[in-house]
Amino acid sequence: MSVRFSAAAWERSYRRTVRLAFSRVPYYRDQWVRAGRALDEPLPTPTGELADQLHRLCPFAEPYDPGAEPSLWIGPAGGLRAALGEAGVRGRVPVLEVRRAVLDRRTLGLGGPPYGVLLDPEATVVHERRRRELNAPALKLAADAGRVVVVGERAAVASFLPELAGVEVKVLERVTLAGAAEGALVHDPHLGYYAARAGCGRVHLLWRRFHARPEGGALAVSALGRRRPVLVAVVPDGGGELGRCPGHGTPILGVAS
Repeated sequence: MSVRFSAAAWERSYRRTVRLAFSRVPYYRDQWVRAGRALDEPLPTPTGELADQLHRLCPFAEPYDPGAEPSLWIGPAGGLRAALGEAGVRGRVPVLEVRRAVLDRRTLGLGGPPYGVLLDPEATVVHERRRRELNAPALKLAADAGRVVVVGERAAVASFLPELAGVEVKVLERVTLAGAAEGALVHDPHLGYYAARAGCGRVHLLWRRFHARPEGGALAVSALGRRRPVLVAVVPDGGGELGRCPGHGTPILGVAS
């Protein structure tokens, strides 16, 4: 059953996330220490400043252990699945994502479509034969199904189209918010997929998963309900504006002029 958007409930979810961040997460607790007082709002953090902060973005009681688990920047499978759904892609058509590293993930979540990774042409490998070996399972997945959804940056996706000859291909370009006028799925290296262009032509925030608020000509985006890492008031590259879709009544994003 779909959940109707409620601005009040959305804000309550955001406030719960903020309370969790300030009470249990070193990165945000330290903001209180530096300010010398309890803050009502987390300080906005440009996404580029988060790259080496995973150990401080997890709760005290659930620290990140790089020796025992993969990088948490991989992101949940449900994020891409939600973005695809917002863009109108549903069902069991296989999804191939162009990434810089191979990911051992076979489906996009429980009951989700088959999933495979195509290694970005710019990714470093020991030799080209190894690159072809790593891409082979995803290409076979597409060939067996006869149709596929491919997600990635435009140039990278284009490089795979000759290998997908004979397959019905739907391309969804992955972009930053600054490129949302052209692309379909809005992505940040730390937030993951947080918005998508819907059938109405507007870029819809994945509001069930994210909160956004204006912040000095940009947007501060928070991941709702995500416990490891906890991400609040992250400012993606490119600036942005927050609005409301006149047709759907849900939050939409625009590029700041």
